[in-house]
Amino acid sequence: MAAADVLDIWVNVVTPRSASDFVSQEGYEHIPSYLGATSPTGNPIDALLGRMDELGVATGITCPGMQGDGVEQALELADAHPGRLLVAAGITEPGKPTRNVQHLRELARHPRLAMVRVMPLFTQIPTNDPLHFPVYAACEELGLPVAINVGIPGPRVRSRVQHPELLEDVMIAFPDLVIIGAHMGHPYEELLMNYMRKWDNLYLSCTAYAPNYFDPALVKFMNSKTYRGRVLWGSDDPWFPMERSITEARNVPLDDDAMALFLGGTARRLLDRTAG
Repeated sequence: MAAADVLDIWVNVVTPRSASDFVSQEGYEHIPSYLGATSPTGNPIDALLGRMDELGVATGITCPGMQGDGVEQALELADAHPGRLLVAAGITEPGKPTRNVQHLRELARHPRLAMVRVMPLFTQIPTNDPLHFPVYAACEELGLPVAINVGIPGPRVRSRVQHPELLEDVMIAFPDLVIIGAHMGHPYEELLMNYMRKWDNLYLSCTAYAPNYFDPALVKFMNSKTYRGRVLWGSDDPWFPMERSITEARNVPLDDDAMALFLGGTARRLLDRTAG
């Protein structure tokens, strides 16, 4: 059997300074020990690509925030490594929706922009807050998927802002928008499976969550004829180390077709605008 096309939908190009800035946020201090990350050393892009090569990961999607020119820099880096990197634009300032939409329309001209990320745990702005709606509308129009963090987050911040129930308001308002629930949504997997049965454009990803702990009902869902391909693999490396994530992912008891879709087949179809 040919090797699966493996696409990690969430990787981070981390420098010592950016790592320090990340864990110095209030409520984030325990994250390295909570997730098992190690301090970055050496050239961050060389280190990331080296891990990907070692682990058989073809492509990773980085996630800079949309403030400043972080996404533009990431797109330049992706251009320098064609086929290896794509970019997700993170909404870090929802309170500036007009600026976000204008910036997003400019970024969307670049084929290596894969999706937009809405991260309620970071902003503490709920998933269904009207501040997000202009971005959702623009993404629906542009055909860009939106990944939205769901479930209980690791950082010690309010969880209710990303309860999966809030997704319904978005899915009703934007029926053609492709939404990926990020970070597994634990402990609401059963609710999310029911939502995926109801909403054809809803997907789930296991970023920052250990595949060893997948709910058995979710594994059965992933193996089913109707719903295979609705769960996407991703690590959130280095905060959740890629080596652990991909090793555990490959041990999930899926058939070959379901495994190929999980590890990259669905992500390539949904997120890689340079393919085909």
